[in-house]
Amino acid sequence: MNRKYNHVLEDVEKIIGCSTEEKIYFLREEKWITYPLAKEILDKMDTLMQYPRKSRMPSMLLVGETNNGKTSLLNRFMQKNPPIRNSETVETTKIPVIAIQAPPGGNLNELYTNILNQFAVPFRNTDKIAKKQQQVEYYFGLCGLKILIIDEIHNILSGPVAKQTIFMNTLKTISNNLQISIILAGIKDALHATNTNSQISNRFKPVFLTKWQLNREYLSLLASIEMTLPLKQQSSLASSKEMAQKILDLSEGYIGEMIDLLALSTEYAIKNGIEKITIDSIKKSGYIKPSLRKSFEDMVSL
Repeated sequence: MNRKYNHVLEDVEKIIGCSTEEKIYFLREEKWITYPLAKEILDKMDTLMQYPRKSRMPSMLLVGETNNGKTSLLNRFMQKNPPIRNSETVETTKIPVIAIQAPPGGNLNELYTNILNQFAVPFRNTDKIAKKQQQVEYYFGLCGLKILIIDEIHNILSGPVAKQTIFMNTLKTISNNLQISIILAGIKDALHATNTNSQISNRFKPVFLTKWQLNREYLSLLASIEMTLPLKQQSSLASSKEMAQKILDLSEGYIGEMIDLLALSTEYAIKNGIEKITIDSIKKSGYIKPSLRKSFEDMVSL
């Protein structure tokens, strides 16, 4: 079948003929953009999922700055490994992976509470830590959990060092006793959380999400993103050196910022009947680069 808009994906082409409101709604929906480093990291996560259970399970620390793809990667991994209802009994669902956020200060009571909330099981907030721990261990076994994801692990750094050490040792014990892998994720400060002792740092080997540079992989990424934008005309983001450099400079090399910038620029182009991204639409999109936003925040806090 002949396509009218070959510069976008087929699913995106169907949206181009919709109303402005529908196109903007589609534009704001979360989308997965694959790229080599993401695939490599997801492959490592898949290896953890397939790993045979033993007393010392391999784990991982995913390190990247804010809005550089950590959460999207974790969500993608969760989508690839959804809960599976047990056909033999309606009471049990196999849950291969769950994800929580690390509690501030390394609070163990909140750790267990966050986990139990993910299982959607009854418990009392006033229960002692030991009882919540027993419940967590029971449901991990019942649901056949293989991987526990803890995002924002740098949150524990707000607590005293002794509390941080206890928290990380607890994670190591959970991994050993229940024979599960743990994936931690956070900004570069997360490295301090796993450096409490050599046993912890050896267990959680870091994998880094680096900032993007002006190279072939970056241009390929731009081309992939453009194929998801519901515009009638091709913007040629990857083939225009000026455009590619402008996007890289404004986003400061963070993939999440690139996606936000291009979404705002596309929204401007749609509303103003331009139907392609230009340097002018980028300038008028209302996007503010991350470093300037931080300066504004500092000024407001004064």
